[in-house]
Amino acid sequence: MFRPHPETPLFHNLLIRQIVPILIIVGVVVGVLLIFSLEHQSMVMVGLTEGKTVSSELNAAVGQSRRDLIAITLLLFIVGGVGISAVVTYLHYANTKQNLEEVKGLARHILESIPTGVLTVSEDGVITAANPTAETILERPAASLLGKHYDVVFGEGHPIQVLLAQILHHGGSMHSKEITFDSQNGEVRTIRISSVDLTGDNGKPAGMIFQLHDVTEWLALEKQVNEAQRLTALHTLSAGVAHELRNPLSALDLNLHLLEEELRETTDLSSRANDYFKVLNSELSRLSAILDNIMRYAQSRPSQFQEVNIQSLVSHVTQLLQLEAEDRKQKLQVSVPTSLPDVQGDETQIAQALINIVINAFQAMSVGGICRIIVQERARQERRWVEIAVHDTGQGIDPQALVHIFDPFYTTKETGTGLGLAVAHRILQNHGGRIDVSALPGNGTSVTLSLPVCVNAQPLPVEDV
Repeated sequence: MFRPHPETPLFHNLLIRQIVPILIIVGVVVGVLLIFSLEHQSMVMVGLTEGKTVSSELNAAVGQSRRDLIAITLLLFIVGGVGISAVVTYLHYANTKQNLEEVKGLARHILESIPTGVLTVSEDGVITAANPTAETILERPAASLLGKHYDVVFGEGHPIQVLLAQILHHGGSMHSKEITFDSQNGEVRTIRISSVDLTGDNGKPAGMIFQLHDVTEWLALEKQVNEAQRLTALHTLSAGVAHELRNPLSALDLNLHLLEEELRETTDLSSRANDYFKVLNSELSRLSAILDNIMRYAQSRPSQFQEVNIQSLVSHVTQLLQLEAEDRKQKLQVSVPTSLPDVQGDETQIAQALINIVINAFQAMSVGGICRIIVQERARQERRWVEIAVHDTGQGIDPQALVHIFDPFYTTKETGTGLGLAVAHRILQNHGGRIDVSALPGNGTSVTLSLPVCVNAQPLPVEDV
């Protein structure tokens, strides 16, 4: 799997090719020694029996001695050959084992290093291998995966269990199938799974290999890119429409006032005519406010930012909105630390975003509701942030509507324009910050504005007042 298959040579058994030459050499050496021994014995016998009569007993003893010498020589040859064969076999085994361990180690390091989750499942549904990435994606350690059936690991009805059962029972490969499931910390995760057949050494099917990719963050980033492209086009269109409508709307407003003044000078207006003018002036003012919001939404990032004191900004906004809260018979409660680091941005735009959020909170609550503004400094993602959280005691937001609350012109109110939150979202984006909304039907809504602290700001103690 990790190295090419060697070509089969004429003598494919390497061990035999190593042993046979050694045995031949040993045989030649032993044969030479045997010949020299026999010759030496013959010379000794000739010397001892020269000029004498040799008895039959002596000839028999000499013959037996030669046979014993040959037997001992053959025994030495066999023992030497077996010993040498054993040594060569052991060395070959040790070398093969070392190569096998190196290949296994290489395979293990590759599986542990690749950023893709790898899970192998046998034909009977038992998990046989899982690399660390798969453990992280599945949020399960290897001890709870290996050697266990996938039904036991994931449980009946789990999206992964359903998918594995479908593939293993019906066969065939699968490419980039996306499934979602709830992680252990409550977040919804999306993983992309591909599968291929696993073949054993004998060439027969041995199960399936599953490749796992956690694409949750990638899909979120893709969504942000698509949304940014869509909003960029919408910003351009909004700016163009607002600019084209501004002049005729101003002309309508001016001429309506002139017409009203001229009619009042020449004749007494009836109550019905006064109502008509009141409606016209009110609707023109509403159109002007809508155009102002569109221009704010389409406004590009300011070229220059200044240091903004959040404590004074929140104090100014609450003074502006305190009277409206009293008119609605609602309470506006504020908790701001005595010392906060400054943020870099446009003070007017940040105030506008906060005003939009608080007004939305007012409109979401009934009489007697409470709107709380809580400001604090936090460290997140190796950066320091100032968070302005606005909590209301209203009816909350439906989860289906929560997905679209930042879309321009999307509103659940009969008289709303759907630009308040869109403008706030746009402002926070321009400032390198973020806006988060959490809400459940009947439990109120929490909107948090996060702004990055100035780089040169010093950490200060935080004390609530």
